[in-house]
Amino acid sequence: MNIKLVFLFFIFLTSEKCFSQDKSEIRTANVTKITFLNPGISYERSIDRLQTLYAQVFMNTSATFSYSSSLGNRTKFYFDPALTIQYRYYYNGKRRFEKDKRIEMNSMNYFTSVFEGVLSKRPFVTGIQENNYRLINSLGVAWGFQRNYKKRFSLDLYFGLAVLFAKSTRTYPQTFQENVTQLAPMSQLNIGYWLNKRK
Repeated sequence: MNIKLVFLFFIFLTSEKCFSQDKSEIRTANVTKITFLNPGISYERSIDRLQTLYAQVFMNTSATFSYSSSLGNRTKFYFDPALTIQYRYYYNGKRRFEKDKRIEMNSMNYFTSVFEGVLSKRPFVTGIQENNYRLINSLGVAWGFQRNYKKRFSLDLYFGLAVLFAKSTRTYPQTFQENVTQLAPMSQLNIGYWLNKRK
């Protein structure tokens, strides 16, 4: 009788320990979302325990502001089709887990390398006029955080530094096209809704 009790107690301890080890091992997940602020859809695929590849197709919202003594202030808004591909490394999952904060659905902070392509006619440096539609490419690095809450609300924000490059049209002293490169800050705020099974 005592041997059976000891055996059952041992099984209980072992199974409890295994459960807590599985629970505490932080892993990234595959996450599908629709986004509203930059309307589109994204998919994040786990490629390692703390690493993912992220892709999003969306409508990019941007604005240009200019001033001239003859025309005054001018503001123009652009809504352009865009694609972003990112590699993400999540780094603070263990600390969030220890503080009993949500880590499911990649609700952690991350470092990322970003490629973004936007099909737009907006100028992106001074002295360049609006173009025909062409691809504006960005390559950059950023820090960000993502929170996918239990009730499906999703918040994803990153900011960093990027190199932008695109064909652009100058008008002075004559009209000509050239490849233009510029170092610029980059950021994106995505508010959306995750579509996976609830976790």
